[in-house]
Amino acid sequence: MKCAYSTNIGAKRKVNQDAYLAANIEKDGLVYYIFAVADGLGGHQSGEVASRMAIEYIKENLSLIDDFSDYGQINTFVNNINMQIIQKGCEQPEYLGMATTLTMAIVRGCSMVIYHVGDSRAYRVNEEEIEQLTKDHSLVQALIDRGRISSQEAKTHPQKNVITRALGTDEFVKTDLFEYRIYDGDRILLCSDGLYNMVGDRDIQRIILENSIETATKELVNLANYNGGADNITVIIFSPEKGVDANDRQNIE
Repeated sequence: MKCAYSTNIGAKRKVNQDAYLAANIEKDGLVYYIFAVADGLGGHQSGEVASRMAIEYIKENLSLIDDFSDYGQINTFVNNINMQIIQKGCEQPEYLGMATTLTMAIVRGCSMVIYHVGDSRAYRVNEEEIEQLTKDHSLVQALIDRGRISSQEAKTHPQKNVITRALGTDEFVKTDLFEYRIYDGDRILLCSDGLYNMVGDRDIQRIILENSIETATKELVNLANYNGGADNITVIIFSPEKGVDANDRQNIE
């Protein structure tokens, strides 16, 4: 598995509230690759604490899940993170109201499952297209779904940063689960909204296809900052190597 990642505070923020994970685990003799982006909500206190808690919980507990494609187990797992964030806010008032998004991909061979809450995103990028693999839990997405605004109008909507689902805001959160097959030539991108709000889809696709994934992560962050850097920026790009066994032992941390 090839993987590269980069995170940056951006040009306008004083704290980087993003957290990320790139790791692998062995389970039942198989190796699974884990990638995650968590974006602490900038409008809430201690978003960086919430995002870090989510990533640490994944590191410590993901191997306890029996079946990564079992929705019941996944939703319980994500809600355990949710309750830990809420509980910390109740016990320590300085953390009350903190919350985070979570977009996580688990890959074995050509199979990928994605768990998703909030408006961080996963994309598939190849020569033919750039395809958004997750659906934002946001006010503008709800307006798009209702036919009230177009996707183009959503990009400049004054409430485009209002999200409708996150970890830490409600006692129970519904997790989206997506299952995909990864094909030769695909590169998968996970990112916080600090990237896609500053860099258009075609530029994202072009940069990823024209560069190594290591260079692409840096170029995407640089372009987001050049275009204004209004938020923290986190980028993970990964791509299975051709001819590599699905259960290879490469460490990608």
